[in-house]
Amino acid sequence: MINRILICSLMLCLCGTALAEGSGEVSALVQITGVKQMEMFSRVSGFGTVVPEPGATLNLNFPKAGEVTRLLVVPGQQVTRGSTLLEITTSPAGTLAYKQATNAVAYAKSELARTKALYAQQLATRSQVGIANKSLKDAEDALLALRSSREGIRRDRLTAPFDGTVVSVAVASGDRFLAGANLIQIARNGFMEARIGIEPEDSRQITPGLKVKLAAVFNPKDVIEGEVHQITGQIDPQTQLVNVLVRFKGNVFLPGTRIRGDIAIAGHEAQAVPRQSVLRDNAGAYLFQIKDGKAHRVTVKTGLDDGNWIEVLSPVLPKLPVVTLGNYELEDNMAVREAKP
Repeated sequence: MINRILICSLMLCLCGTALAEGSGEVSALVQITGVKQMEMFSRVSGFGTVVPEPGATLNLNFPKAGEVTRLLVVPGQQVTRGSTLLEITTSPAGTLAYKQATNAVAYAKSELARTKALYAQQLATRSQVGIANKSLKDAEDALLALRSSREGIRRDRLTAPFDGTVVSVAVASGDRFLAGANLIQIARNGFMEARIGIEPEDSRQITPGLKVKLAAVFNPKDVIEGEVHQITGQIDPQTQLVNVLVRFKGNVFLPGTRIRGDIAIAGHEAQAVPRQSVLRDNAGAYLFQIKDGKAHRVTVKTGLDDGNWIEVLSPVLPKLPVVTLGNYELEDNMAVREAKP
């Protein structure tokens, strides 16, 4: 019996409605806010991906063939300038070529000295001395080329040329690669953009400079502001949409992040209320305004909606507050009690 009494008491406490003091009149517990005058925007929305800006990515490679002995990074990893990305061992063929070039220089030097000695004894011609000089020059040039490609270094490492993010890794430990093969792609920090796909008919309304609100699809709380800097002049054959490129500042989003973009294409001063204030039924849109402690139903026409605020076109009284929470249980001319924050 006592348990039943406690349960009933708890239900009465949790109920949003109560009897007004001394009158027996039903009242509702509500939260209210004022009507706001603000600039509202018409928006075009689309989905896309965060990608590095053109020119912000760099493919890293070695000018010589070799084998990856140690891989130190994975895609998406942040790296700093000078940090080691991978270590390699030069291929046996490259090592052999360097030794042969070194030997060729030594042999060409000895041949030049011998030819000059014979020339001094008039046993060799000036032309033969010239040929020996040229042979030495050719051998030194070949060795210099191998040194510039670091062929003389048995073990080598690839380092990051700037602070950035590893976009892709094309090799694994133990892989052999040819000279000049792309091994790692890195993107410079702070040079990202969003590529948003929109319907072709909406693209005519987009111009460079328009403001864009970007939000991560899987974490909508990550929101930043950006700006349109380019609209592609063709339809993407894969998505059948027109790509809009949006620049933004900061490193909130990593490359590959799926995002939603809301492009503000037109704006004007409007009378607005919180989106949850407006309800709808068969008669259309309506809201409740509070006057003298009672809720009054007001039929409205709505305009622009930015997801948080909605424009009301009907003559809502701007000095009277509107109900934002608890409005679902209200009836016209019903007494209300304001919930304290």
